[in-house]
Amino acid sequence: MMLTPEYMKQIVDQYLAAINDGDMHAVMEIYADDAAVEDPAGTEPKRGDDILQFYTNAFSGGAKVELTGPVRISAKAAAFPFRAEINQEGGAVLVVEVIDIFEYNPDGKVDKMTAHFGPANVTVKTA
Repeated sequence: MMLTPEYMKQIVDQYLAAINDGDMHAVMEIYADDAAVEDPAGTEPKRGDDILQFYTNAFSGGAKVELTGPVRISAKAAAFPFRAEINQEGGAVLVVEVIDIFEYNPDGKVDKMTAHFGPANVTVKTA
């Protein structure tokens, strides 16, 4: 398959839409079977069923995600800044400013995802 910038951006859009829809199985669709997810970057990579479990737990209360800038595309990767507003118990909302990087395999699936953020990029909005 041809890894075009349009295709790679379409996968990013699909990913964000799936999170907004609360459809973690649709999130899993973008990943290769042997994908690794480092969220946050530098932590032990999650693989296989652990990836689905991670997304299910992370967004169990529902979340809204949206791009905060353009998607940056290179030969085999897409980097994209976005804001995640994740509902917490008790009505608080965790706001995380993230840059995710997707690395694509030749089949057009995401082989590796790294999420880049730190404590300074996380705030809490109280109800």
